[in-house]
Amino acid sequence: MPFVEAFRQFQFRVKRENFCCIHVSLVPQPKSTKEHKTKPTQASVRELRGLGLSPDLIVCRSELPVNSFIKEKISNFCHVEPDQVICIHDCSSIYWVPLLMEEQNLVEYLGTRLQLTIPVPRPRNLMRKWKALANRQDHVRKEVIIALVGKYTQLEDSYASVSKALQHAALACSYKMIISYIEGEELEEQMKDTDPIKYHKAWQELCKSHGIIVPEIGRASCRERV
Repeated sequence: MPFVEAFRQFQFRVKRENFCCIHVSLVPQPKSTKEHKTKPTQASVRELRGLGLSPDLIVCRSELPVNSFIKEKISNFCHVEPDQVICIHDCSSIYWVPLLMEEQNLVEYLGTRLQLTIPVPRPRNLMRKWKALANRQDHVRKEVIIALVGKYTQLEDSYASVSKALQHAALACSYKMIISYIEGEELEEQMKDTDPIKYHKAWQELCKSHGIIVPEIGRASCRERV
């Protein structure tokens, strides 16, 4: 893995105070035992150290919250301090992740580790607006449907920037965004003869939408979709 070797060499070039290695590891919880397993994390940290990188932070990803016993176990067997083990469980939205990091004093650790001039203590209401944003995301009830007509709708990542922009805009207006991906070719008249089911289904999805967006990827494709 050349990028790991690049990181290994980079840490010596920029010195320790300018480099922080964060290792993200999955902590599975089998349904049969309902107990978090730390062996995969221990093995991955051991392998990482064998490649010349020692993690400063271990971020444990899990489906459910990890208790303090598991956190201390990872700390002991991976040879890091407990405050260097950050637990991030599945949340209702990504907006809760910074709040979980804040609760586990991640900013304070990074300030010390990287010698950053971060004011301590920080204002108590520093994350108040962000928490309000996360709560609003969880409690929006009104829905808005936007039809995204494109050429590569089977690969939703092709329009990731567009979909994220729509979601942020909807949240700002207290709406829940529902994006309906429609293949542009399925709206053309010739599709009515070749595959009438797809044709009528595509138009049905288009007609029940509150708005339509056609991302431009080349002049020809845009002209066809319009």
